[in-house]
Amino acid sequence: MGEGKKELAQKIVQGLGGAENIVTFENCMTRLRIVVKDGEKVDREALEQEQGILRVMGNDREPQIILGPGIAESIGRAIREMDGIKYSEVRGEAMMTKKSAKGVFSFFSQVFTPLIPVFAGAGLMYGVVKIMTVIYNVGGVELFNPDASQFMFVMNVLASTFFTYLNIAVAMSAAKVMGGNPYLGLIAGGIITNLGSLAGMEVGILGLVFTNGRGGTLAALAAGALIAVVEREVKKRVPDALKIHLPALLSIIIVGLATIYVIQPVAGVITDVITNAFLWLLDNAGFMAYAIIAGFFLPLVMMGMHHGLAPIHTTFIGTLGSTPLYACCSMAGGGQVGAALALYAKYRGKTSLKAAIMGGLPAGILGIGEPLIYGVTLPLGRAFITACLGAACGGAVLGFFPGQGAVTMNVSGILGALVNVRPGAYLLAYAVSIAAGFIITYAAGVKDTALQAFGE
Repeated sequence: MGEGKKELAQKIVQGLGGAENIVTFENCMTRLRIVVKDGEKVDREALEQEQGILRVMGNDREPQIILGPGIAESIGRAIREMDGIKYSEVRGEAMMTKKSAKGVFSFFSQVFTPLIPVFAGAGLMYGVVKIMTVIYNVGGVELFNPDASQFMFVMNVLASTFFTYLNIAVAMSAAKVMGGNPYLGLIAGGIITNLGSLAGMEVGILGLVFTNGRGGTLAALAAGALIAVVEREVKKRVPDALKIHLPALLSIIIVGLATIYVIQPVAGVITDVITNAFLWLLDNAGFMAYAIIAGFFLPLVMMGMHHGLAPIHTTFIGTLGSTPLYACCSMAGGGQVGAALALYAKYRGKTSLKAAIMGGLPAGILGIGEPLIYGVTLPLGRAFITACLGAACGGAVLGFFPGQGAVTMNVSGILGALVNVRPGAYLLAYAVSIAAGFIITYAAGVKDTALQAFGE
């Protein structure tokens, strides 16, 4: 690791009031999320002036430091190596703060953040398989025959395995985040994935039938978190001599029964309602619904609340095979890319602004929006709004193509076409979002006073 990153990590810790003031922290793809003891010791102004820090969000008690893709992981690793730092995942008590809604979003973020690279990698693997199939359909290359080639059967195994066992992964992550044994989470997720001989039998209430995978990741989140809580409570109450056997045994029995008879059926009904409600909205409000969703996604990313949509995306993937919502949200990146290009074209003489745009543009094209949000459009104010309007235009176009959707999360930008069931529709909408973002931003411009944020 370079000395520059170590130095930045040290300055971040100093700005947070020192190692002793940090209760816990974790990093996602683009930001550090911290909980501190004393918010008054956090020097936000000093942190925001450090080169390499795009922005400081959140409140003084739970600040979020935006660093950008890849950098957040490197800085997080450097901080973990410092003496006196507590970096284990935030326990349930730390997450579920007085602001309960914020605690829920934090929980979703903690659970899904470790899975993001796998979503992206496995999703792109799906795109590779799709390209191979196209090559077979066009050129007749037998190696890529999806119905007869052993090679293609192997590729499909590689592409689909993660999604087959997604509920297990989510439950394990939820249990770990809540401070429990992730392997107990494996059992909770495994029950949801495979009910064995129960599958197909009647539950005995409301005409429900036991179904493998019913409730999806929502059930996995609940079961994984609950089994961690039960394990912790049991450990508090049993003699030391029995702590090897009883916590796991009782957790499996209590949460297993609760999962089969309560969590999975209830979560199944909830996921059905969520899916049907969104489908009704998208079908009846049409392009306007897509426009609104796409237009408001950048503010969600800005506030770090976009992870709250993860259970909805995975519910769509589990029930429909793809999520039209994620493809719609991807238009936000296109709107921002268009806005950044317009700013580059209109303010050619602004050296610092051009440097910020060129620094964030490659990530933006690949679907990672934070560098452009915090480094370019948000500091300029009006450009952030015009980027949202460009995204809304792309979303509206996408709304004219029913049946489109992404088969995975966390693959967006230009790469989103590889994981969309209707890649042509996606590319058209994405191009419109870029064009609209460019035109609206170029026409609106930004205030001269806003450009002073770049020293110009």
